[in-house]
Amino acid sequence: MEARNWSRHIVEKDVACLVEGAREQVFLYDLSMGGCMFEMACDRDMRERSATLDLQGQGIVQGQVVWQVGRCIGMRFEALIPQAVVRRLGFTPPVEDFLGRPVREPSGHAPQPPL
Repeated sequence: MEARNWSRHIVEKDVACLVEGAREQVFLYDLSMGGCMFEMACDRDMRERSATLDLQGQGIVQGQVVWQVGRCIGMRFEALIPQAVVRRLGFTPPVEDFLGRPVREPSGHAPQPPL
């Protein structure tokens, strides 16, 4: 399997998926210009099959399943989708500097000054 060429954006939304004439809702975890990862509602062998996703009014994309682990599917799109569609559907969590975060007690509370 080749490396990803596009940044992934977290989506976490239900979208419609069409496979071999059957339509079902899937949970779209992430999206990039070249592919996505989603989870099927039921166990089903999808390896090397074609699928079509309806991106909630942002377009219809067709692609090929390139990997499957349980109900989770990795799909490569037949054609790139616009970066604007990826950004509209998804979000990128802010990058937090671990060392810049405030110190916390093991319980999660801020430390209290000594008595």
